Amino acid sequence: MTARAQEPFTSYGNCTEKTYGFASVNGEDHNIPPMYCDATGFSEGLASVKLDGQWGYIDVNQKTRIAFSFDYAARFKYGHAIVHRGKFRGVIDKQGDYVVPPIYLDLQMLEIDGKPYYLSRDSTFFAGLIDSKGEEVVPLRYTYVMPLTGYEHLPFYTVFREIDTALGSFYEQFEDNPFLFSPEQGRHDLYDNQFNKLASRQSSDYSDGFPHNKLQKIDAFLLEDRDKPAEEKVKTVERILSLPDSTPTPEPVSLYGEYASRKSNEVDGYLEGLGYRFFTENGKTGLKKGNDILIPAAHRQLRFVNGVILFPQPADMPRLEKHYGGVYRNKEKGIFDIFAVLSVDDEPTEGAMQYSLSGDVSLPIAQTVDGSKKLISTINSLGFLYLHTTQDTAGLVEKKYSLVNWKGEELLPPVYQKIEVTKAGHVLVSQEKKIPEGMEEHLGVFSPMGEEIVPVGVYSSIKAFSGCERALYLVTWSDPYPTRTEWKEGNDSNKTYVILEVDGSTSRVVNTFTASTVHMTQLDAETGMLQYIKRVSGE
Repeated sequence: MTARAQEPFTSYGNCTEKTYGFASVNGEDHNIPPMYCDATGFSEGLASVKLDGQWGYIDVNQKTRIAFSFDYAARFKYGHAIVHRGKFRGVIDKQGDYVVPPIYLDLQMLEIDGKPYYLSRDSTFFAGLIDSKGEEVVPLRYTYVMPLTGYEHLPFYTVFREIDTALGSFYEQFEDNPFLFSPEQGRHDLYDNQFNKLASRQSSDYSDGFPHNKLQKIDAFLLEDRDKPAEEKVKTVERILSLPDSTPTPEPVSLYGEYASRKSNEVDGYLEGLGYRFFTENGKTGLKKGNDILIPAAHRQLRFVNGVILFPQPADMPRLEKHYGGVYRNKEKGIFDIFAVLSVDDEPTEGAMQYSLSGDVSLPIAQTVDGSKKLISTINSLGFLYLHTTQDTAGLVEKKYSLVNWKGEELLPPVYQKIEVTKAGHVLVSQEKKIPEGMEEHLGVFSPMGEEIVPVGVYSSIKAFSGCERALYLVTWSDPYPTRTEWKEGNDSNKTYVILEVDGSTSRVVNTFTASTVHMTQLDAETGMLQYIKRVSGE
């Protein structure tokens, strides 16, 4: 919970400019019209919506399940939802009954060990932590309770400062100027998932408190010894915190590190362990596996490379395993490793080749054909993306892409400005068309075999839904077709949206509705309901 998130209650939306509705991926008969002043989207079968100045909950049949009696109502999670009554907040169950009474000035859910708790502020505005029954877990006597992210066993720390009540109550002073009570200042108390206070530190700015590298060490210790007595944990944590400040800080870990290509020495060791090895003959290098020559000795140098693709197509798996050493790094996340061999003959890379491990597929890394330069740009779940660049007489460079499959066959020619492969294996393409009024962006969808499914230029935007078992796409239809400038200028205006489902090499319209704004992350997988916003004026 950030400092601003812990400020007093503020108001929410109205119906003067926009309304909220829901479109269903199961057909227009299941739609809920845009008649609400605000909404949070469906969760656990219910959506909180605002009507006539009050919030309540409806089901997918638009039946009121919990009466419109709140000043705000949040999504359900773990069968509970936070609601507001005036400036106070409480927690209700799916029958609309309070499990935590509306006596708190702030409530924010915090998941700890898979259970819901609530960062809370009572009428004094001091913060603490309560459980889903309203019982205090951490007393409400702190200026802040600050969640920690990135640590498995360190969920939060508390901040304590003395409040000069001669200047007014804490609530009055905070409401007047929240920036006077920065969470960087005060006593910081660190807690584990069992709500044991592990350590305390005085902090005057963000350079004080608990350093990230030491929190990492504490988290690693708790991973192995989370069930040790609290006294032993405190001693170990104090020892870790007392380590010299010169202790090297670990390099920051990228959020996408697990998707990155492997280091060259790791790749070499892995493939050599499978029996692949380079050999030299007449001053040239080739590749063998066992006694079998896979790539003849024809290059000055060869090297192994690793690439990562997401969710390879089942039909491609035998080829990827046989020719590219394909193996899942993380099957649940769809992270899949492939391996290839690059030749190094001359500089620059013009004339260099990329080989499959089997040697059966060879592709130029870079070459010039009829004045156009062609370079392997990246890989995706269907194959290799080539970047083609040409330069006109005025010196302007035009970039286009083509797609080559794992066999080395061209699936799509170099006529597209963008080529993107979805999780379902469909290919989204973008093609520019210059007209007197400006530049149009024409979009289309192709099958994994390169067959046209949605013709290029029918829709002015096409985006794939994520997290769906069905291959669903949200597209917009415009008449007349907008230029890029017109699309940007009219981005907040009402448009015709279409939900498409692609099955094999065909597509069908699932739903059509009018909206100004659609956030695709608002699709609820359980109910198939997609929240959208429609402008009241400016249609």
